[in-house]
Amino acid sequence: SEPLFKAEIGALSQRACQIQGVWTRPDRRRQGLASAGMTAVVALSQRLSPLVSLYVNGYNTGAVGAYEAAGFRTVATFATVLF
Repeated sequence: SEPLFKAEIGALSQRACQIQGVWTRPDRRRQGLASAGMTAVVALSQRLSPLVSLYVNGYNTGAVGAYEAAGFRTVATFATVLF
């Protein structure tokens, strides 16, 4: 069966790790799965590395809300320039 939620630890060192590839099945979004899933992923990540980070597009307000619910906060913003 298709997973409901997934997230990956994409980079890992003794000082920091980065979560990437976060996804929730479209028909199950806005049901709290990402918030709960991210909380679990952060707890595991913190056992491996003291600093956990990720990047998110600011327009993805659903994801931003889930990450904030899991304890993330914005520390920097970046602009993407396409040409």
